[in-house]
Amino acid sequence: MSYQEYQQLLTQRKYLEAARFAEKQVEEQAGADRDSGEFWLTQQARALNRAGEYAAALVAGRRALNLAPENAFAVAATADALFGLQRREEALGHYLELLRSPRLLQQGRKGVLECLSGLKRWDEILECLSGWNLPEEQSLPWRVKALSALGRSEEALESCRRWLELQPHYPPALWEASELEVRLNGLEAAVEKAGRLARIPSLPQVYREIYASLCRRAGRHEEAVKAYETIGAQGEQSRIQKKKAFTLAKSGREGEALPLLEELLKNEPADKYLHSSYAAACRRIGDLERAINFYNKLLTLHPEQRSLYGRIKGLMRKLEEQG
Repeated sequence: MSYQEYQQLLTQRKYLEAARFAEKQVEEQAGADRDSGEFWLTQQARALNRAGEYAAALVAGRRALNLAPENAFAVAATADALFGLQRREEALGHYLELLRSPRLLQQGRKGVLECLSGLKRWDEILECLSGWNLPEEQSLPWRVKALSALGRSEEALESCRRWLELQPHYPPALWEASELEVRLNGLEAAVEKAGRLARIPSLPQVYREIYASLCRRAGRHEEAVKAYETIGAQGEQSRIQKKKAFTLAKSGREGEALPLLEELLKNEPADKYLHSSYAAACRRIGDLERAINFYNKLLTLHPEQRSLYGRIKGLMRKLEEQG
């Protein structure tokens, strides 16, 4: 029953509770059963990794490895902790060990590729892909990323097109392809092509989002706003509305941007990008009082957001400097 209770906590995303549960099992069975000790230390490390407590996870993972150096699951938990701490070279060594474990081969390969990517060892990624003979759906995203980073843009775009043959309209592949087309053909040509695709009603909204993004980059803010307005009603409202608000603010339409930013902040009061855009827009139009009043109202809605006190204090200081 103990493991079932632990798994239930993980399923409920109560990761710290799961870690404490595992730690209790370790303490209760200390010295009685080495196999049980390595098992629960590994589970503790797994739960701590999911909670983002990588330093503590590393301690638990290494304790498990001290008891059982060949335990592949303990190796995996330790590798994940090292990766979370951005100690990619050390993590890579552990993930390479997993390549010998049939049960954890897929996790090992993914970890190796992520570490090599973080270390910018693109040629090694291509060597791995060549040697592992992965299904194209798995290998193509990594191949595109590596070729693009190496400046082999035409090959990367060719791989991207193959990726889209296998997964039509797949957003990550479309975004990669648009970036490569900008690099190969120039921004204006990419905008024109994206615009043609965005006007096809039967295509998914991602085409209009790509067009809007390229318009922003090209300084065509009016077109970008119009494109965002065509996709806001189809889902992912918050993300699209953010992009629309940022575009309005940057294009000198702060009067339209500010109400939109305020509504977004009411729902996401901890979003630092929204705060940055909002404060900058208020400064540009010289209306710091509006920001101060809004933040005071926001505090009544979200009293747990203590950082708002600092924002209000900073704005009041700037207002005093102006006056």
